[in-house]
Amino acid sequence: IAYVAYQLGKYDPQIRGAKGERRVADILRRLPEDEYKVLNNLLVQSRFGTTQIDHVVVSVHGIFVVETKNYSGWIMGSEHGEQWTKNMYGHKYSFRNPLKQNMAHIRALQEILNLSRDKFISIVVFSQHSTIKVNTSQNVIYTSDLLRVIRQYHSMIFSNQELEQIAFVIHNSSNNSKEQRAEHVEQIRKRVRYNQSQVQKGICPRCGGKLITRNGRYGQFCGCSNYPKCRYTCNL
Repeated sequence: IAYVAYQLGKYDPQIRGAKGERRVADILRRLPEDEYKVLNNLLVQSRFGTTQIDHVVVSVHGIFVVETKNYSGWIMGSEHGEQWTKNMYGHKYSFRNPLKQNMAHIRALQEILNLSRDKFISIVVFSQHSTIKVNTSQNVIYTSDLLRVIRQYHSMIFSNQELEQIAFVIHNSSNNSKEQRAEHVEQIRKRVRYNQSQVQKGICPRCGGKLITRNGRYGQFCGCSNYPKCRYTCNL
């Protein structure tokens, strides 16, 4: 039974995701508690809706918002693309651009804290079992690089008192009830179903434009005809 459970855990996305988040949370615990306040698995409500944030690290050097992806295989995508691709043994799977996903998290925190965008640092963390092939200048890194990247920020942005206040507000804004989390999951499912139905009709789910086939670095993909005003993309 234990072996079967282990095998299921290797392939179940939710179990793999939870393991990845626990691993990153363990790494973040190594940061000095007097300088960094670590908050994990937050569910935050803003006017943009409910957003689930894997990790937030509040420090005097800024607010680090960390999105964890416990994936294996080649990770391919671009900074502005709507979808990225995981290629494992020739099998391709699409997933939402985690940079855009993390930007939504930052917008929610901006609203709650009433802070400007430059106070936040976005970090997307991938498993050591993956190979990152992403064209971006942003922090898209492996778990082994996480502490190094956080520690490379030295500018003093907040006072120690502000650090405590920010961590307190974020913690109090998080709703961890089962009902709220179930509602959040249903919101995501509805959005995915809507996007899929629009794409099947050849309609851009973001702006309503026509979807056309384009040629990219890693082959053909689907893009919005309103580019560059709309940068929506998806896999064929």
